[in-house]
Amino acid sequence: MASAFTHAATALALGTAFRRPGPPARFWVLGAAFAALPDLDGIGFWLGVPYESEFGHRGFSHSLFFAAIMASVGLLAFRGAADRGRVWLFLFLATASHGVLDAMTSGGGGVAFFAPFHHERYFFPWRPILVSPMSIRRFFSERGLRVLGTELVWIWIPGAAFALAAVVIRRRRDRGGTDR
Repeated sequence: MASAFTHAATALALGTAFRRPGPPARFWVLGAAFAALPDLDGIGFWLGVPYESEFGHRGFSHSLFFAAIMASVGLLAFRGAADRGRVWLFLFLATASHGVLDAMTSGGGGVAFFAPFHHERYFFPWRPILVSPMSIRRFFSERGLRVLGTELVWIWIPGAAFALAAVVIRRRRDRGGTDR
């Protein structure tokens, strides 16, 4: 898995394509929280849920179906908003980005993108991100620093470039597409 920090940062970068930075805070908070939320399935380790189970780590909570459910639930915080479709899409992509990043890591058992309809787990052929330790203590170690290093190169820098591009494109669009 990628680190919780990186999952949240990915959502914030994605959010710039859907909204200007700033209020409402619930947009940014929900996006970051939903991006990290799928890893709560790690509680299953302590409850005896097998890793390979549909509800094990990287199972149902990492699926596109789960992302759609969470986006729909999150939309309740935006009743009356004019841009509810854009908010739903952002929350869906923020949540779904979790599985995408995990499928790019060097370890684990793959991601059940299509659960509960199909239980096979997938990795992408290109997996440049070191898998993050599950333990907080092990995360704040030399290994955790190496993980953050790969996340910086493969996620944070591209995410910052994406966010910058989204801001520049929005400003140009707001000015009518000219550079006056």
